Amino acid sequence: METDYRALTMDELTRDERFREWVIRRDPTAEHFWLTWLADNPDKAGNIQVARAFLMALEETETALPAETLAQLADEVVARKTGRVVSLWHSTAVRVAASVLLVLGAGYVAYQIVNQSPDQTIQAQLRQISPALADQPVEQTNNTVEVQTIRLEDGSVVQLDPNSTLQYPAHFSATNREVYLRGKAFFSIARNPKKPFWVYTRTVSTQVLGTSFWVSAFANAPQAKVEVKAGRVSVYRLSDVEKVRQGQRNERVGVILTPNQQVAYNETDGRFVKTVVGQPSQLTPSRQNAFVFDETPVANVFAQLEQTYGLPVLYDAATLKNCYLTANLTGLPMFDQLTLICKITRSSYELVDGQIVIHSTGCEVN
Repeated sequence: METDYRALTMDELTRDERFREWVIRRDPTAEHFWLTWLADNPDKAGNIQVARAFLMALEETETALPAETLAQLADEVVARKTGRVVSLWHSTAVRVAASVLLVLGAGYVAYQIVNQSPDQTIQAQLRQISPALADQPVEQTNNTVEVQTIRLEDGSVVQLDPNSTLQYPAHFSATNREVYLRGKAFFSIARNPKKPFWVYTRTVSTQVLGTSFWVSAFANAPQAKVEVKAGRVSVYRLSDVEKVRQGQRNERVGVILTPNQQVAYNETDGRFVKTVVGQPSQLTPSRQNAFVFDETPVANVFAQLEQTYGLPVLYDAATLKNCYLTANLTGLPMFDQLTLICKITRSSYELVDGQIVIHSTGCEVN
């Protein structure tokens, strides 16, 4: 029997396996289900976001709370909404928050101590994750105002931005190709499934087999960012690299990116934010008149967008079945194309987790 998710309370949502697959394990199938469900049930978005934020907060602190505690926390959320008084000192939420603050406080002190010597910190990181990078690596710094090209021994090419430094071993190991970046660079990686390519930065690491992508990780920047042009990459917190190498790979550990997707990692809250790049590019040149539409079902239009830019377009097929498009979108940037499509079909779009989600109430039949 299919679950009636509209009737579930926040407590029940946090226990639901499909919901946890989406929020905690970031399962793509569960993610597609919930994004589609939200598009069909926009009035429940508030409840979903509260339950999602709640689970993510527990995951971030790596807190395994029993069912009774989850229920009590849910009751406290309801109490605040209804105005019922809950004693501050007896609040489970306050006790959990206090524990988190203690952990964060200790982490902050450790962070300050470590960052007293950035060079020593970097060397310690490299020695832990890759001895080959820590012991007499080749180091190249771009002190010019132009992008510099670095060709690695495996055939990979790195376009190093100004004020950036790349460290790499004179010879890659038999099992991995590893480099360390401070600053920004564009990587075109020679494909070799037997020897994954790793790009390490101070906070994140990116694993690829063969693809092209940007990595930006300046020391004074508030976040590190990875943007994919072609292929597929996995991005991890630097602290999770050892888990990946030991085969403990799951959706909780890393973020998978495909073309025209990007992820930003904020060191302050330790979270990844996945979205669409600022200017999506066509994966391959589109055929002539590919974006000339004449009374074309909007489903076909969205299929053309997916094929051209490689970005998933999620929408309710039943709602949009009577929507047709007559327009010439040739030569327009993707976001301008989306704006015109939505204007003509009286729809709207938003970017959710690197995907395009279409909202619509349907088109009238003349």
